[in-house]
Amino acid sequence: MHKILGCILCLLCASAAAGLSFSSQTALAGNAGTAERSFTLQQYIARYLATSPQLQVETNKLSMTYNDYKNAFTSAFLPSFSLSVTASEQWGRDYYFSSWEDVQHGDSFGQAQGSWNVFNSGKDVLNYKIESLDWQVAKINYDSAVQQYVLEAAQTYYNLLLSQKLLQVYQEDLDVAFRQYKQDKILYENGLKTRSDLLSSETNWRSSQLALFSAQNDYANALKNFNIAINRPVEAPAQLDENISQDLPPLPPLDQDLTTAIAHRYDARTRRLSLKQSDITQTLGNLNTLPSVFVDLFANTGRSFSAHEKWDYNYGVSAGISFDIGFLYFNKYRERKNVRLTNQNAHLEYEQFLRSLRDDVVETRNTLALKMRSLEISKLRLQTATEKFDATQLKYKNGLMGATDLTVARQELISAQVDYATLLSELTLSRLRYQYALGEQLYDYKPEGL
Repeated sequence: MHKILGCILCLLCASAAAGLSFSSQTALAGNAGTAERSFTLQQYIARYLATSPQLQVETNKLSMTYNDYKNAFTSAFLPSFSLSVTASEQWGRDYYFSSWEDVQHGDSFGQAQGSWNVFNSGKDVLNYKIESLDWQVAKINYDSAVQQYVLEAAQTYYNLLLSQKLLQVYQEDLDVAFRQYKQDKILYENGLKTRSDLLSSETNWRSSQLALFSAQNDYANALKNFNIAINRPVEAPAQLDENISQDLPPLPPLDQDLTTAIAHRYDARTRRLSLKQSDITQTLGNLNTLPSVFVDLFANTGRSFSAHEKWDYNYGVSAGISFDIGFLYFNKYRERKNVRLTNQNAHLEYEQFLRSLRDDVVETRNTLALKMRSLEISKLRLQTATEKFDATQLKYKNGLMGATDLTVARQELISAQVDYATLLSELTLSRLRYQYALGEQLYDYKPEGL
């Protein structure tokens, strides 16, 4: 019997250990989506946004701002109510606590009241306008944050795609170098190549191995960043869409881009809303230095539960005017001046922002134009380098060129391949940054419930 119980206990322990081991491996590997291997850019962006904790934080902040905006309307235009119930009992020298039954004979009272500020010189309306502008600014900032995350996702996607292409370049280079080394070794053994040619060929082969090791490391790091960003296992393979469009339309006139950016850029739109807030704040500040007129409605009811009383109630209206003049209004005058200067500074900062905006648009536009022109030259360079390497390799086999000439031609070809792949990836990212600089929406994303 004891043996049977011991066997059962061992099985239970083994099962528990296996369960713990599986849970640990699952946590380290990542969550769902391990079976998915192929990603287009749009699919990766959607997955990136859906699994981003940072974006969820921004969504929660937007929801909080939305709640504040709704509460601002309630506070500004609707009445407020309160309910209270109190109970009390007192003990002293002649009347002291003897049992819990004494508490039942204590005094208790219930009350309900409501109040409604009907008018306060328009200050509630102004405060509500400020909250409304805060909500509009929050929505624009949220959209801007989403587009920035889209840029980050695209950067991660194309970094992996570039690393994958460079890995192919260096793998092909290693294959070519190895075949060349084998061929030179046969020719050397037959007396058709010198030992110097053979050593040069072997050096090139070993150099290609080192370059491939470095490319493999870069690819592993890029794959790691790609997978972690969408909560996949770190080493899970990914197949990307290698079709990158090279047909880019010509850039519009600079004045048109500047006009578009001022009208549609996220930061430009929020700045204009902030100017409206500054104007309202100045008006509100000036009102606080003037006489204030108020009209309130109120009502309340209550009764004692200790005695058989009827519900008592009263209601009414109160109105008045107040004027805080401080010390002979001198400090109020300075407050009005400070409010005016603060609003003036807001408008001056907007003018400075417009200068920074123009600088950013021109710089982003110039970067894109440079990439476009560079890609055209890089493509021609790749064609020339390929033709040169093929011709040099043929002449090297026929003994018309030496090992040094072949090494130079091969290095030029690798450099041209790397530059072309890098420029193609950078051009796509520069195009996206250019569109973002003009205020264009890169990806349509809307949070649920808002």
